[in-house]
Amino acid sequence: MSAPTELTGQPFTWHGRSFLKAAVPAGDNRGKSFSIAQPLADRYRIVRFFASGGMGLLLEGHDLRTQGRVLIKAILNYDVIPYARVRDQEGFANQLRLPRKTLEMERRILVLLRNAGCNAVPHPNDFVYDANPQLSGPYATEDRQSWTYEDEEMIAAEPYLIMEAVHGQSLETLLAQAPDRKLPEARAVRMFVQVADVLQTLHQPKPMRPGMTWQLIYQDLKPANLLISAQDRVTVLDLGGCQLINLDTKQKLLPGAATAGYCAPECERPYGILTPAADVYTVGTNLFQVITGRSPVEFLAAALGKNQVQAVHLDSKLLHGQCKPGLRNLIERCLETEQVRRYPDAQALLRALQLIKLEG
Repeated sequence: MSAPTELTGQPFTWHGRSFLKAAVPAGDNRGKSFSIAQPLADRYRIVRFFASGGMGLLLEGHDLRTQGRVLIKAILNYDVIPYARVRDQEGFANQLRLPRKTLEMERRILVLLRNAGCNAVPHPNDFVYDANPQLSGPYATEDRQSWTYEDEEMIAAEPYLIMEAVHGQSLETLLAQAPDRKLPEARAVRMFVQVADVLQTLHQPKPMRPGMTWQLIYQDLKPANLLISAQDRVTVLDLGGCQLINLDTKQKLLPGAATAGYCAPECERPYGILTPAADVYTVGTNLFQVITGRSPVEFLAAALGKNQVQAVHLDSKLLHGQCKPGLRNLIERCLETEQVRRYPDAQALLRALQLIKLEG
Protein backbone atom coordinates (compact mmCIF):
# COMPACT_ATOMS: atom_id res chain seq x y z
CA MET A 1 0.00 0.00 0.00
CA SER A 2 1.27 3.46 -0.81
CA ALA A 3 0.22 6.86 0.45
CA PRO A 4 -3.05 8.22 -0.97
CA THR A 5 -2.45 9.87 -4.36
CA GLU A 6 -4.52 12.39 -6.25
CA LEU A 7 -6.42 10.50 -8.91
CA THR A 8 -6.20 11.73 -12.47
CA GLY A 9 -8.07 10.15 -15.32
CA GLN A 10 -10.22 10.66 -18.38
CA PRO A 11 -13.86 11.68 -17.80
CA PHE A 12 -16.38 10.11 -20.16
CA THR A 13 -20.13 9.73 -20.50
CA TRP A 14 -21.94 6.39 -20.66
CA HIS A 15 -25.73 6.08 -20.91
CA GLY A 16 -26.04 9.75 -20.02
CA ARG A 17 -23.96 9.52 -16.82
CA SER A 18 -20.49 10.76 -15.96
CA PHE A 19 -17.69 8.25 -15.38
CA LEU A 20 -13.96 8.40 -14.80
CA LYS A 21 -11.46 6.10 -16.48
CA ALA A 22 -8.11 5.94 -14.68
CA ALA A 23 -5.10 3.72 -14.08
CA VAL A 24 -3.74 2.45 -10.77
CA PRO A 25 -0.81 4.80 -10.06
CA ALA A 26 1.20 2.62 -7.64
CA GLY A 27 1.64 -0.83 -6.13
CA ASP A 28 1.44 -4.34 -7.57
CA ASN A 29 -1.39 -3.35 -9.93
CA ARG A 30 0.29 -0.21 -11.26
CA GLY A 31 -0.98 0.66 -14.74
CA LYS A 32 -4.17 -1.42 -14.63
CA SER A 33 -7.17 0.58 -15.77
CA PHE A 34 -10.60 0.87 -14.18
CA SER A 35 -13.75 2.90 -14.70
CA ILE A 36 -16.09 4.19 -12.02
CA ALA A 37 -19.17 6.42 -11.88
CA GLN A 38 -18.44 9.98 -10.79
CA PRO A 39 -20.21 10.31 -8.41
CA LEU A 40 -20.68 6.66 -7.49
CA ALA A 41 -24.32 5.70 -6.82
CA ASP A 42 -25.10 9.44 -7.08
CA ARG A 43 -23.61 9.87 -3.61
CA TYR A 44 -19.83 9.26 -3.40
CA ARG A 45 -17.44 11.50 -5.33
CA ILE A 46 -14.10 9.82 -6.06
CA VAL A 47 -11.25 11.96 -4.74
CA ARG A 48 -8.01 9.98 -4.80
CA PHE A 49 -6.34 6.58 -5.06
CA PHE A 50 -5.67 4.92 -1.69
CA ALA A 51 -4.26 1.43 -2.35
CA SER A 52 -4.42 -1.63 -4.58
CA GLY A 53 -3.36 -5.23 -4.12
CA GLY A 54 -4.48 -8.62 -5.37
CA MET A 55 -7.86 -8.23 -7.07
CA GLY A 56 -8.92 -5.18 -5.07
CA LEU A 57 -8.83 -1.41 -5.40
CA LEU A 58 -9.26 1.13 -2.58
CA LEU A 59 -10.28 4.67 -3.44
CA GLU A 60 -10.84 7.63 -1.18
CA GLY A 61 -14.17 9.37 -1.64
CA HIS A 62 -16.32 12.22 -0.40
CA ASP A 63 -19.84 11.44 0.84
CA LEU A 64 -22.04 14.13 -0.72
CA ARG A 65 -24.78 13.44 1.84
CA THR A 66 -22.78 13.59 5.08
CA GLN A 67 -19.85 15.63 3.71
CA GLY A 68 -17.54 13.05 5.29
CA ARG A 69 -14.57 11.15 3.95
CA VAL A 70 -14.94 7.45 3.04
CA LEU A 71 -12.98 4.55 1.62
CA ILE A 72 -14.45 2.75 -1.38
CA LYS A 73 -13.44 -0.82 -2.12
CA ALA A 74 -13.90 -2.02 -5.69
CA ILE A 75 -13.01 -5.11 -7.68
CA LEU A 76 -10.14 -4.37 -10.03
CA ASN A 77 -9.45 -7.70 -11.74
CA TYR A 78 -11.84 -10.22 -13.25
CA ASP A 79 -10.44 -13.30 -15.00
CA VAL A 80 -12.65 -12.85 -18.06
CA ILE A 81 -10.17 -12.66 -20.95
CA PRO A 82 -10.14 -16.44 -21.71
CA TYR A 83 -13.94 -16.41 -21.98
CA ALA A 84 -14.08 -13.26 -24.08
CA ARG A 85 -11.57 -14.78 -26.51
CA VAL A 86 -14.05 -17.56 -27.35
CA ARG A 87 -17.18 -15.39 -26.99
CA ASP A 88 -18.40 -17.45 -24.02
CA GLN A 89 -20.95 -15.09 -22.49
CA GLU A 90 -22.05 -17.55 -19.79
CA GLY A 91 -18.49 -18.32 -18.74
CA PHE A 92 -17.74 -14.59 -18.73
CA ALA A 93 -20.69 -13.93 -16.41
CA ASN A 94 -19.64 -16.75 -14.07
CA GLN A 95 -16.23 -15.10 -13.63
CA LEU A 96 -17.97 -11.97 -12.33
CA ARG A 97 -19.95 -13.79 -9.65
CA LEU A 98 -17.30 -15.12 -7.23
CA PRO A 99 -15.38 -11.82 -6.74
CA ARG A 100 -18.70 -10.03 -6.28
CA LYS A 101 -19.85 -12.61 -3.75
CA THR A 102 -16.51 -12.24 -1.97
CA LEU A 103 -16.91 -8.47 -1.67
CA GLU A 104 -20.42 -8.91 -0.31
CA MET A 105 -19.03 -11.43 2.17
CA GLU A 106 -16.34 -8.99 3.25
CA ARG A 107 -19.06 -6.57 4.27
CA ARG A 108 -20.77 -9.28 6.33
CA ILE A 109 -17.48 -10.16 8.01
CA LEU A 110 -16.84 -6.51 8.92
CA VAL A 111 -20.36 -6.24 10.39
CA LEU A 112 -19.82 -9.42 12.44
CA LEU A 113 -16.48 -8.18 13.79
CA ARG A 114 -17.77 -4.72 14.65
CA ASN A 115 -20.82 -6.23 16.37
CA ALA A 116 -18.43 -8.42 18.39
CA GLY A 117 -16.71 -5.27 19.68
CA CYS A 118 -13.71 -5.29 17.33
CA ASN A 119 -12.80 -1.70 16.46
CA ALA A 120 -9.53 -2.55 14.70
CA VAL A 121 -11.26 -3.11 11.35
CA PRO A 122 -12.94 -0.42 9.20
CA HIS A 123 -16.61 0.29 9.84
CA PRO A 124 -18.76 -0.78 6.86
CA ASN A 125 -20.88 2.30 6.14
CA ASP A 126 -22.70 1.23 3.00
CA PHE A 127 -22.83 -1.25 0.13
CA VAL A 128 -23.89 0.07 -3.26
CA TYR A 129 -24.17 -1.07 -6.86
CA ASP A 130 -23.40 0.90 -9.99
CA ALA A 131 -22.38 0.35 -13.60
CA ASN A 132 -18.91 -0.72 -14.73
CA PRO A 133 -18.77 0.21 -18.44
CA GLN A 134 -15.24 -1.19 -18.79
CA LEU A 135 -16.65 -4.72 -18.54
CA SER A 136 -18.31 -4.34 -21.93
CA GLY A 137 -14.98 -4.36 -23.76
CA PRO A 138 -14.39 -4.71 -26.67
CA TYR A 139 -12.17 -7.79 -26.30
CA ALA A 140 -9.91 -9.46 -28.86
CA THR A 141 -11.06 -12.94 -29.89
CA GLU A 142 -9.15 -16.02 -31.05
CA ASP A 143 -10.06 -15.28 -34.67
CA ARG A 144 -8.62 -11.74 -34.34
CA GLN A 145 -12.04 -10.13 -34.30
CA SER A 146 -13.57 -8.13 -31.44
CA TRP A 147 -16.34 -9.12 -29.07
CA THR A 148 -18.44 -7.03 -26.70
CA TYR A 149 -20.05 -8.22 -23.48
CA GLU A 150 -23.61 -6.92 -23.71
CA ASP A 151 -25.32 -8.12 -20.54
CA GLU A 152 -26.38 -4.70 -19.26
CA GLU A 153 -27.87 -6.17 -16.09
CA MET A 154 -24.49 -7.60 -15.06
CA ILE A 155 -22.62 -4.48 -16.17
CA ALA A 156 -24.97 -2.36 -14.01
CA ALA A 157 -24.55 -4.60 -10.94
CA GLU A 158 -20.93 -3.85 -10.00
CA PRO A 159 -20.71 -3.83 -6.16
CA TYR A 160 -18.80 -1.31 -4.04
CA LEU A 161 -18.08 -1.53 -0.32
CA ILE A 162 -18.15 1.87 1.39
CA MET A 163 -16.15 2.04 4.63
CA GLU A 164 -15.23 4.65 7.17
CA ALA A 165 -12.10 6.60 6.35
CA VAL A 166 -9.01 5.37 8.20
CA HIS A 167 -5.88 7.37 8.79
CA GLY A 168 -2.25 6.31 8.87
CA GLN A 169 0.18 4.41 6.70
CA SER A 170 0.64 0.75 6.01
CA LEU A 171 3.16 -1.29 7.95
CA GLU A 172 4.76 -1.96 4.55
CA THR A 173 5.39 1.77 4.07
CA LEU A 174 6.49 2.18 7.68
CA LEU A 175 9.10 -0.57 7.30
CA ALA A 176 10.35 0.87 4.01
CA GLN A 177 11.08 4.14 5.82
CA ALA A 178 12.51 2.61 9.02
CA PRO A 179 16.26 2.20 9.70
CA ASP A 180 17.33 -1.19 8.29
CA ARG A 181 13.64 -1.77 7.42
CA LYS A 182 12.83 -3.05 10.93
CA LEU A 183 11.20 -1.83 14.14
CA PRO A 184 12.17 -2.03 17.82
CA GLU A 185 10.99 -5.18 19.60
CA ALA A 186 8.67 -3.41 22.05
CA ARG A 187 6.93 -1.55 19.23
CA ALA A 188 6.52 -4.73 17.18
CA VAL A 189 4.99 -6.58 20.13
CA ARG A 190 2.63 -3.68 20.83
CA MET A 191 1.36 -3.79 17.23
CA PHE A 192 0.96 -7.55 17.01
CA VAL A 193 -0.90 -7.82 20.31
CA GLN A 194 -3.58 -5.81 18.49
CA VAL A 195 -3.36 -8.01 15.39
CA ALA A 196 -3.72 -11.19 17.48
CA ASP A 197 -6.72 -9.67 19.23
CA VAL A 198 -8.46 -9.12 15.87
CA LEU A 199 -7.62 -12.67 14.77
CA GLN A 200 -8.96 -14.02 18.08
CA THR A 201 -12.34 -12.39 17.38
CA LEU A 202 -12.25 -13.55 13.76
CA HIS A 203 -11.57 -17.18 14.76
CA GLN A 204 -14.50 -17.47 17.16
CA PRO A 205 -17.14 -19.82 15.67
CA LYS A 206 -20.19 -17.87 14.55
CA PRO A 207 -23.54 -19.75 14.56
CA MET A 208 -25.55 -18.44 11.62
CA ARG A 209 -28.47 -20.90 11.55
CA PRO A 210 -29.04 -24.61 12.33
CA GLY A 211 -26.38 -26.60 10.47
CA MET A 212 -24.34 -23.50 9.64
CA THR A 213 -21.53 -22.34 11.92
CA TRP A 214 -18.98 -20.06 10.35
CA GLN A 215 -15.23 -20.33 10.93
CA LEU A 216 -13.12 -17.55 9.42
CA ILE A 217 -9.39 -17.76 8.73
CA TYR A 218 -7.78 -14.46 7.65
CA GLN A 219 -4.82 -16.23 5.92
CA ASP A 220 -3.54 -13.14 4.00
CA LEU A 221 -1.81 -11.25 6.81
CA LYS A 222 1.03 -9.10 5.44
CA PRO A 223 2.43 -5.61 6.11
CA ALA A 224 0.44 -4.11 3.22
CA ASN A 225 -2.81 -5.11 4.99
CA LEU A 226 -1.99 -3.47 8.34
CA LEU A 227 -2.64 0.26 8.68
CA ILE A 228 -0.72 2.01 11.46
CA SER A 229 -2.06 5.30 12.82
CA ALA A 230 -1.20 7.57 15.76
CA GLN A 231 0.07 5.84 18.92
CA ASP A 232 0.64 2.74 16.75
CA ARG A 233 -3.04 1.89 16.61
CA VAL A 234 -3.48 -0.96 14.12
CA THR A 235 -6.35 -1.36 11.64
CA VAL A 236 -6.59 -4.67 9.77
CA LEU A 237 -7.62 -4.17 6.15
CA ASP A 238 -8.75 -6.40 3.29
CA LEU A 239 -10.82 -9.13 4.91
CA GLY A 240 -11.90 -10.27 1.45
CA GLY A 241 -9.09 -12.83 1.53
CA CYS A 242 -10.62 -14.81 4.41
CA GLN A 243 -11.27 -18.51 3.99
CA LEU A 244 -14.84 -19.25 5.14
CA ILE A 245 -15.68 -22.70 6.47
CA ASN A 246 -18.92 -24.24 7.71
CA LEU A 247 -17.74 -26.06 10.83
CA ASP A 248 -20.90 -28.16 10.96
CA THR A 249 -20.31 -29.77 7.57
CA LYS A 250 -16.53 -29.14 7.20
CA GLN A 251 -17.35 -27.48 3.88
CA LYS A 252 -15.26 -24.62 2.47
CA LEU A 253 -17.68 -21.86 1.47
CA LEU A 254 -15.07 -19.37 0.24
CA PRO A 255 -11.44 -20.21 -0.58
CA GLY A 256 -10.04 -16.75 0.17
CA ALA A 257 -6.56 -15.66 -0.84
CA ALA A 258 -3.00 -16.01 0.42
CA THR A 259 0.29 -14.32 -0.41
CA ALA A 260 3.41 -16.28 -1.28
CA GLY A 261 6.10 -16.03 1.37
CA TYR A 262 3.76 -15.01 4.17
CA CYS A 263 1.34 -17.95 4.06
CA ALA A 264 1.45 -21.20 6.00
CA PRO A 265 2.57 -24.43 4.24
CA GLU A 266 -0.97 -25.82 4.36
CA CYS A 267 -2.15 -22.94 2.12
CA GLU A 268 -0.33 -24.65 -0.74
CA ARG A 269 -3.05 -27.32 -0.78
CA PRO A 270 -5.88 -25.62 -2.71
CA TYR A 271 -8.57 -28.02 -1.54
CA GLY A 272 -7.48 -28.16 2.08
CA ILE A 273 -9.44 -26.61 4.93
CA LEU A 274 -7.39 -24.26 7.07
CA THR A 275 -7.41 -23.97 10.85
CA PRO A 276 -6.60 -20.96 13.05
CA ALA A 277 -3.02 -22.26 13.19
CA ALA A 278 -2.59 -20.98 9.62
CA ASP A 279 -3.06 -17.42 10.88
CA VAL A 280 -0.63 -18.09 13.73
CA TYR A 281 1.98 -18.92 11.08
CA THR A 282 1.38 -15.65 9.22
CA VAL A 283 1.85 -13.68 12.43
CA GLY A 284 5.23 -15.43 12.62
CA THR A 285 6.24 -14.43 9.09
CA ASN A 286 5.21 -10.82 9.70
CA LEU A 287 7.03 -10.61 13.02
CA PHE A 288 10.10 -12.18 11.41
CA GLN A 289 10.13 -9.36 8.85
CA VAL A 290 9.52 -6.60 11.38
CA ILE A 291 12.33 -7.85 13.67
CA THR A 292 14.96 -8.84 11.07
CA GLY A 293 14.21 -6.37 8.28
CA ARG A 294 14.06 -9.29 5.81
CA SER A 295 10.87 -9.79 3.84
CA PRO A 296 9.73 -13.42 3.43
CA VAL A 297 9.34 -12.63 -0.27
CA GLU A 298 13.17 -12.51 -0.50
CA PHE A 299 13.27 -16.25 0.21
CA LEU A 300 10.87 -17.33 -2.55
CA ALA A 301 12.06 -19.54 -5.39
CA ALA A 302 13.04 -17.46 -8.42
CA ALA A 303 10.81 -19.50 -10.76
CA LEU A 304 7.68 -18.92 -8.67
CA GLY A 305 4.66 -17.96 -10.75
CA LYS A 306 3.14 -14.58 -9.94
CA ASN A 307 -0.04 -16.01 -8.45
CA GLN A 308 1.38 -19.25 -7.09
CA VAL A 309 0.91 -19.73 -3.36
CA GLN A 310 4.06 -20.94 -1.66
CA ALA A 311 5.41 -21.00 1.88
CA VAL A 312 9.11 -20.39 2.52
CA HIS A 313 11.62 -21.59 5.10
CA LEU A 314 12.72 -18.68 7.28
CA ASP A 315 16.04 -19.23 9.04
CA SER A 316 15.44 -18.54 12.73
CA LYS A 317 19.17 -17.90 13.16
CA LEU A 318 18.52 -14.49 11.61
CA LEU A 319 16.53 -13.61 14.74
CA HIS A 320 19.53 -14.06 17.05
CA GLY A 321 20.67 -10.74 18.44
CA GLN A 322 17.62 -8.97 16.98
CA CYS A 323 15.24 -9.57 19.89
CA LYS A 324 15.04 -11.13 23.34
CA PRO A 325 14.85 -14.94 23.64
CA GLY A 326 11.16 -14.82 24.61
CA LEU A 327 10.07 -13.19 21.37
CA ARG A 328 12.49 -15.30 19.30
CA ASN A 329 10.98 -18.47 20.79
CA LEU A 330 7.46 -17.18 20.08
CA ILE A 331 8.27 -16.48 16.43
CA GLU A 332 9.97 -19.86 16.04
CA ARG A 333 6.90 -21.61 17.45
CA CYS A 334 4.59 -19.67 15.11
CA LEU A 335 6.74 -20.79 12.17
CA GLU A 336 6.66 -24.50 12.93
CA THR A 337 5.90 -26.45 9.75
CA GLU A 338 3.68 -28.90 11.64
CA GLN A 339 0.47 -27.24 12.79
CA VAL A 340 0.34 -29.17 16.07
CA ARG A 341 3.63 -27.60 17.15
CA ARG A 342 2.37 -24.02 16.73
CA TYR A 343 0.10 -22.06 19.04
CA PRO A 344 -3.29 -23.62 18.26
CA ASP A 345 -5.09 -20.33 17.66
CA ALA A 346 -4.90 -16.56 18.03
CA GLN A 347 -6.19 -16.67 21.60
CA ALA A 348 -3.19 -18.72 22.74
CA LEU A 349 -0.86 -16.52 20.69
CA LEU A 350 -2.38 -13.36 22.18
CA ARG A 351 -1.72 -14.61 25.72
CA ALA A 352 1.91 -15.32 24.82
CA LEU A 353 2.37 -11.89 23.23
CA GLN A 354 0.79 -10.16 26.23
CA LEU A 355 3.23 -11.92 28.57
CA ILE A 356 6.18 -10.70 26.47
CA LYS A 357 4.70 -7.19 26.47
CA LEU A 358 4.42 -7.23 30.27
CA GLU A 359 7.95 -8.56 30.68
CA GLY A 360 9.32 -5.95 28.27
